[in-house]
Amino acid sequence: MTRSSNKLVTKTSDDDDYSIISSTGYWVALLARSIERDLEERLEVHGVTRTTWAVLSAIFHHKKTTPVALASFIGIDGAAITRHLDRIEGQGLILRERSVVDRRSVNLKLTRKGLGLLPKIVAESKATNQKFQAGFTSTEIERIQRDIRKLLSNSDVVPLDL
Repeated sequence: MTRSSNKLVTKTSDDDDYSIISSTGYWVALLARSIERDLEERLEVHGVTRTTWAVLSAIFHHKKTTPVALASFIGIDGAAITRHLDRIEGQGLILRERSVVDRRSVNLKLTRKGLGLLPKIVAESKATNQKFQAGFTSTEIERIQRDIRKLLSNSDVVPLDL
């Protein structure tokens, strides 16, 4: 028995067998870091990061053309998205244009350079996915993705586009 917050807590035998490798979070985090590391190495050749890839893809493929929509879709806060957009715009990959309807609003679009880079980084992302999905059928991959979305739906912070 241990004392926690002035309450007596009784350990069960299940507690003795529960270690970090019993945690789904441990395995999901380990997998995410491994995939991220692989993709970062592939993207480095092109002078971009995973976040750059996420931003370009979200703008082009998912029509997330405002900083707020982009931040929500990617899962980062407003200050972080502003810093990333500054860097990506500095690389000449995106443009920020004031909305003609609402001058307070900014619309994002890819430049020619961004559009030219996109197929190359799509190929790198596909290569990373193929590496980690080797040995799985398309049905198994769909099931994994469905299960991950189900796990995310149980989160307190659920992406809006889940």
